[in-house]
Amino acid sequence: MTVDDVWRVPPAMVRRAGRAALDAQWTLTAILERIEVPVVVGEDGRLTFFPHDAADVTAIREAQLAARTVHAHLAGVLR
Repeated sequence: MTVDDVWRVPPAMVRRAGRAALDAQWTLTAILERIEVPVVVGEDGRLTFFPHDAADVTAIREAQLAARTVHAHLAGVLR
């Protein structure tokens, strides 16, 4: 996955949603920052997590799910 895939609000949504998009972006950033698993961001924006155990894997999956929920909510706001 890349930062843009999950952790950023697409520019087209920012233009259409205004303040709601800014709030969504803040939330996405907070979710990513709270993942307590080592991560490297490559030059291409790809995230590589280094989970140490099953709890780390679960934390990453839960963060991805939370991010997708934020995106779905924002899409609903735009409807």
